[in-house]
Amino acid sequence: MEREPLRALINVAQLLKEPAGSSQSYDISGTLNEEEEVEAFVDVKAKVTHISRGVFVQCKLTAEVKLACSRCLNTFSCPISFTAEEEFLPISDVSGDVARSLPEQSGRFTIDNKNVLDLSELIRQYILLNLPMKPLCRLDCPGIKEAK
Repeated sequence: MEREPLRALINVAQLLKEPAGSSQSYDISGTLNEEEEVEAFVDVKAKVTHISRGVFVQCKLTAEVKLACSRCLNTFSCPISFTAEEEFLPISDVSGDVARSLPEQSGRFTIDNKNVLDLSELIRQYILLNLPMKPLCRLDCPGIKEAK
């Protein structure tokens, strides 16, 4: 059964027109496949809140990540769950007229000039941060067996 690719685009134009403190909730799920870096099925519950500088995103994420066992090298599915909180700053005002000056390579998450924020990079980064350092397919994994 093929799972849908992750589409984590949220249009926040209306939210940015509402008073600070206004929020909206979203449920997002799909497969994240980043050319051999990480492959995972992700389920995200996101709350997006308008703040004075942009929007504040709070997410609860659960993921089934395909990993290679550090002992036997077999591929297995590893469940992880975590929370993420990040601020997204607009690169233009709500009408798209005024460009804001954000330093390039600032490492900040941004809302594009069409008032759309993309959660996929946030999701990818947080999955990588929450992966086990030495993944094991099971606690008692014997490792690679030598051929006799």
